[in-house]
Amino acid sequence: MSTPNPCREYQYETKRFLLRQVKKADAPALLKCYADPAAMALMNEDNCTGGFLFQTLEEMEKAIHFWNHDIFDYIRPSVIDKSTGEPIGTLEVFGGDTGVLRMDLRRDYETPEVLRELYALAIERFPADFPMEALVTKAVPEAAARRAVLTEMGFSGPESFREYGDYYRLPVRKLGIAYCGLACRLCSENRGCPGCQGAESPCFQTCEVFPCVRGKGLSGCWECPDFPCGKGMHGSNPRARAFVQFAKEYGTEKLLACLERNLSAGIFYHYPGQLTGDYDGLTPEEVFGLLWNG
Repeated sequence: MSTPNPCREYQYETKRFLLRQVKKADAPALLKCYADPAAMALMNEDNCTGGFLFQTLEEMEKAIHFWNHDIFDYIRPSVIDKSTGEPIGTLEVFGGDTGVLRMDLRRDYETPEVLRELYALAIERFPADFPMEALVTKAVPEAAARRAVLTEMGFSGPESFREYGDYYRLPVRKLGIAYCGLACRLCSENRGCPGCQGAESPCFQTCEVFPCVRGKGLSGCWECPDFPCGKGMHGSNPRARAFVQFAKEYGTEKLLACLERNLSAGIFYHYPGQLTGDYDGLTPEEVFGLLWNG
């Protein structure tokens, strides 16, 4: 008899949701999602042995048993609304060279606000727990809200993945905070860009920060005793100065976590199709406050 894989003991939490491995007791609530053909139409069935439309409690319970005893290494947590205590769908994530995220939600939760919160969690937490070079997730044409939110969050697509279409991709491991303090991971121009940490030349030929940081052997301006020096963006961009100061005091991972938390709450690093967002036009003090308080 097979037993659950210990890698499935992860638990995650966002402001609104708790994610923990799916249980048999979740079946009645999850049937509200999986018995709905409109919800199923947005799900990712690629490379699966069967569909996800379940009409009876017994079918739902069999699916949960399979998810808990499958031989492959992935997690399938229930997404629980903390305000009601009720599961409203499940996620699934595989690691590997290209990690795959599946998201099955009840139709009344298929909103930009919920999607941002759950995608932000996936970007922040899953690559660390399930190492991957990139994260892909499927969003069919009918899933307009998903496509819009994925684009907002820096995913490229739609594109083909293996022999299937309608996938959106984010290179999650190579992109972090640029030398100057800007967030390559959330940049709307990151499609195909390795980020300056992995580049051999700067994004812009006039960039003063890139050769300066490389020449000093630093990880970024936040390690430099001369910051703020006024070079490059730091002379004209309060957002970049505030990001560097934040990274200097709290670290780049905390900076990314705050930016991604804010994005899940609808505070944009870049507006769709633009290179400006909610941090632009503010003083460094205001940017700092927005990072901390959202």
